[in-house]
Amino acid sequence: MFRFWRLLMVTFLVGVAPLSARAEAVRYRFVPVDACGTLKQVSAGPEGAIGEQLTGFGLRPQPFNRMFRPNQIVTFRHPYTGRNVTVPLTLPQGTPRLEYRSDRIVYNYGSYVVEARFFADGSVDVLYNSGFLSPLVVE
Repeated sequence: MFRFWRLLMVTFLVGVAPLSARAEAVRYRFVPVDACGTLKQVSAGPEGAIGEQLTGFGLRPQPFNRMFRPNQIVTFRHPYTGRNVTVPLTLPQGTPRLEYRSDRIVYNYGSYVVEARFFADGSVDVLYNSGFLSPLVVE
């Protein structure tokens, strides 16, 4: 009898885990317009959506048509082009731990991460990641 209940509990947990253990991330893409560092947002998601939402364990890409309202305009020195680029970001309250890598800058708030990733063609991807078990909040 104990073995039956144990099997039933394991089956239940395996079936419910993908629903509750979710992470959400949204990616936006910005491309250079001129030599002054002006960037233009272009579609980054499937089906021509302005953003790409990644959800669940496998982070399946889905169209994301909403925008985060930027509260910071940040100028970075692009590591590939050497030019300054200005990127609109939506940063939460608090002080992040800044992480510098060769091709990205990460604003780490603990469970919430905002990442600016630079590409050789001069473009910048901005990734908002809510972390494990937390939905993204779009105002």
